[in-house]
Amino acid sequence: MIRTVVFCILFDNQVFPPTMKAMAIPSAQLETWSHQGGTTISSTAYNSIRHALTKTASPLHGRGVNIFLQGSYANDTNIHADSDIDVVVLYEGTFYKDLTSLPLTQQQAHEAQFGPPTYSWSDLNRDVLAALRSHYGHAAVNPGNKAIKVQTGAGRMTADVIPAVQFRRYATFTDPNNLTAHWGIHFFDARGNGINNYPKYHIERGQDKNRQERTRGRYKPTVRVLKNLRTHLVESGVLTRESAPSYYVECALHNVPDHVFHAQFSESVPQILDHLWLTPFKNLMSQNGVVPLIGVGHTQWTRENYTAFLTAARNAWTSW
Repeated sequence: MIRTVVFCILFDNQVFPPTMKAMAIPSAQLETWSHQGGTTISSTAYNSIRHALTKTASPLHGRGVNIFLQGSYANDTNIHADSDIDVVVLYEGTFYKDLTSLPLTQQQAHEAQFGPPTYSWSDLNRDVLAALRSHYGHAAVNPGNKAIKVQTGAGRMTADVIPAVQFRRYATFTDPNNLTAHWGIHFFDARGNGINNYPKYHIERGQDKNRQERTRGRYKPTVRVLKNLRTHLVESGVLTRESAPSYYVECALHNVPDHVFHAQFSESVPQILDHLWLTPFKNLMSQNGVVPLIGVGHTQWTRENYTAFLTAARNAWTSW
């Protein structure tokens, strides 16, 4: 009698089936999915938001805010299904901080140098909201959980606008001119929870990984393939959109070794899914290089949702 044995790997409280071999999603479909979505409409929407916030009549005029895109349009990983842009309005004259890595003497030195802010996040949020409503009308601007949703006008994209102040996660501090820190942004959700993130690190590290010397320029096209696969799974009812945001999908792929991206999509995609499936949760980092990808924080993917996405993606690959 011939006995067939199926081996699984038990690692970090996860059970892994054998690696995938079959190629079911056609190469032509993968190639189509790799294409970037349009950017003309998004650029028009961004320029409109920027004008609304900085024009002479805006309460932010002369405030020196730094306005920039984050998310898929900033990272060149946008796909045709992406329906809005993410805009950060950063005021760097006020900052929140994490001093926990500093010895007590350095914490005390820091607190002796800086007093309370004169322009708070609440002030910034108020002024951003007022500027947008003055420009677009009250009905077109609605505060959401983490961002202000703005209808920028006919033929333009919706924008998610995030008022934010600077965030510093200190490593050392001697004085304001002699310090080391991770620099990010800080804002609050509708419930008053503080959220920290590092969008500029995310952009820079994504650009670096996409370099010819690293992934031969195939990193971002591959991110778009997986984002389109995610969209297919959501539209098929296999996943909910909330369980697999595109930001987390992109962060997950940043953990895959560079050489895996060199192959054609028909080879690289199953290798990517296998690598992620076999990587312990604790080893996965967000693309910003600061925050662990898996966790329960406001900018982390839960174990359950991450596993659900990988399971659905692997099943789709083998049973297309």
